Amino acid sequence: MGNNPLRPLFDKLYVTIESQVNAAKDYRSDHKAARAMPANPRVEREYRTVIRPYWRQFKVKPPSKFWFTLLANENKSFSPKYIPSDLWFGRILPYYSNTILAKAWQDKCAYNLLFADMRRPETVVKRMAGVFCDDGLEPLTEEQAVSRCHGAGRVIVKPSVGSGGGMGILFCDIGSMSDDEIRGVFARFGKNFIMQKKLSQHPVLARMNPDSLNTLRVITFLHGGQVHVLSSVLRVGGAGSELDNLSQGGYQCNVGPDGRLFGKAMSHATGKWEYFSIHPATGIPFADVTVPGYDKVLAAVTSHAARMAHFKIIGWDIAVDPDAEPVLIEFNALPGQNQETDGPTFGDMTDQVLTEVFGRR
Repeated sequence: MGNNPLRPLFDKLYVTIESQVNAAKDYRSDHKAARAMPANPRVEREYRTVIRPYWRQFKVKPPSKFWFTLLANENKSFSPKYIPSDLWFGRILPYYSNTILAKAWQDKCAYNLLFADMRRPETVVKRMAGVFCDDGLEPLTEEQAVSRCHGAGRVIVKPSVGSGGGMGILFCDIGSMSDDEIRGVFARFGKNFIMQKKLSQHPVLARMNPDSLNTLRVITFLHGGQVHVLSSVLRVGGAGSELDNLSQGGYQCNVGPDGRLFGKAMSHATGKWEYFSIHPATGIPFADVTVPGYDKVLAAVTSHAARMAHFKIIGWDIAVDPDAEPVLIEFNALPGQNQETDGPTFGDMTDQVLTEVFGRR
């Protein structure tokens, strides 16, 4: 077909639109959350004398004050280095990661190709672009796919392309369903989905909330020839919920380098950001918990992040099984940040990153 001289322009336009859509979504929700928070006296006092001068070093408009009202709250130390979500999704992620490749590489049905040496939940059946297949992507007929569901027990079914935040997920006892009911599940999820057996987790994490699979979100950054762990949080579901996402009423707590949780977890189940020292449903103090096998989790994500140069910033969702081994749940090529609980995303690297992305005046 030959080279189309307009192709680079179309690609750039796609990246711009995709990035701005993602930025606008977070901007609206974060602005709403900031309005619900009390004014931060230090932000009010130092926005013009500290925050704006810091950002003026770079060729970018200083962020709005509400970002710092939201992020530099009483639960974390003040800093002008918080990265606003509109700049994160609109400028920083597109600079370091290939937005055009992201959707294809994030297809959950392809994890066996990308992460063959990482543990993953047991797959019952996949459907990729309308084709039923097993975990190795060997094609199946619909009848064979239905047959594989018999006796599978409790499963999680989720879209394999374009999902996130726990949206569109179904938990069900597929093994007890009739063939027609199973086909109904297939029809509900359409041409792209993955069905996996519900994973057993380590007792230490199950104790925090036994209803949900409680997972780590670790953000890695491939920069200067090495992988940096920017932040790590444990996400725990709310009472009665099988999902651990913040957007589904869960809690998020910062994890220290030794795997020990920090003192408070954040939630916005009520529509505003709140912080808790203990899990309201189970009464377990977050500070008393150390994530089992945390060193193995960090080793797994840093090893694989080094091989993923198209996506220099990655969010890894990792469970820990009863043997304290890491299990890959999800790979996020265009992740959000953990600043709500973990402070400025890039920490001491912030000046260097902002100079690379925006330049200096």
